[in-house]
Amino acid sequence: MPLSGHPSRFPSAGPASSLPGTSGTSQALLGLDRIRDLVRLAQDPGDAARIGDLIWSARVRDGKVQLPGADVVRRRLSLGADPAQSGETFGQAWDAWLAGKKRLRASSRRRLEQIGEHWLKPAVADVPLERFGSGHCAAVFDRVERINAEIEAAHVDGRKPRPEGDVRTRPLLVGIATQHRIYAALREVLNHLWKKEHKIAYKPVYAVELEPEETPEADRWSAAEARRFLAYTEDKPLGLMFRTIVLRGARRGEAVGFRWASSDLDAGYLGVDRPILQIGGEVIEGKPKTKGSERKVWLDAVSVDRYRTHRKAQLAARLRASTAWQDNDLIFCREDGSPWPPDQVSRIFKRYAAEAGVRVIKLHEGRHTGASLARDAGVDPKIRQEQLGHTTGAMTDHYTHVLAEQHLAAAEAVARLVGEAGS
Repeated sequence: MPLSGHPSRFPSAGPASSLPGTSGTSQALLGLDRIRDLVRLAQDPGDAARIGDLIWSARVRDGKVQLPGADVVRRRLSLGADPAQSGETFGQAWDAWLAGKKRLRASSRRRLEQIGEHWLKPAVADVPLERFGSGHCAAVFDRVERINAEIEAAHVDGRKPRPEGDVRTRPLLVGIATQHRIYAALREVLNHLWKKEHKIAYKPVYAVELEPEETPEADRWSAAEARRFLAYTEDKPLGLMFRTIVLRGARRGEAVGFRWASSDLDAGYLGVDRPILQIGGEVIEGKPKTKGSERKVWLDAVSVDRYRTHRKAQLAARLRASTAWQDNDLIFCREDGSPWPPDQVSRIFKRYAAEAGVRVIKLHEGRHTGASLARDAGVDPKIRQEQLGHTTGAMTDHYTHVLAEQHLAAAEAVARLVGEAGS
């Protein structure tokens, strides 16, 4: 197709002086073949105008006309990009993509920010998107392997590891689970850039193969262990919170964030609506993990009585604190009404477990214990699903709402199982 956009602006193959920035015939001839190749790429007036602008702005440097090759220009045109500009880098695209994810939970955003800062941007931040390929994806994980190799070698040599380019504050091995999280984030952003933004021509991440992720089965307590732990912590600070986690499977953030306003002890439940999360060193109010997470946590009769007693004790503490009290409506709070830092709650849980003489498990495995105890007590699968706040599309859509009486019966069944354990 003839270039008709700006005919007076295109250099000809004639006198060298007609080529911008040239000083002689030899310099013009050096770029002539490349100019012809670029001209042949014009398939419509828009392409013609952009290629014309590219050629017009070319300059000679070190005896060569500075023009991108036809393959580069073809790729830029196919992506709708300016053929004269290398355009957006991966680092810029990552930041824009992450900024656009307005509905992310704070913990999810923090995780993606760390993946970007620790693993993706140090390896490929400056790579133009138009040139981003499988080799760049591989470079991300090659860097991970180099860091791991240095840490392992330092451990063998008995020295402090010094992994080159590691931007983390502590040089820890990058496990296969973390590598899969890095891969998932890279896949998601590249899929967005390819499918929605049309800024890359294909998804290069699939050229990378990782070792399969083997998630070990979470530990859990038996009914006898749960009984021993709950007996030890009955009168301890946070003992009632741990009872609710172990018997009913509440998540840590949910339990730390239980509120009186969303709970009804007469009806027999605590409400989950605003969990307390810890992102880095900051304690914040979050949102339920899923739609199903916003739910009622049903209690056995003994637990209800203990919550009533706990409420009276908290009102007395509030009077003692007077104006120093922070009114957050929290069921579990510190002496001034402020929320418990979730990480501190986890440490207290482990300390109590050790003191009680039971296996020390993670607080989240206390939630797994609650799920397992409900199964062992013969609780219906649908009840267990709602109890834990799990939402799986097909399963949830095909079940009707479970009555409160059934939830209360399930709570009593689990409490009875634990109460009778070892007796």
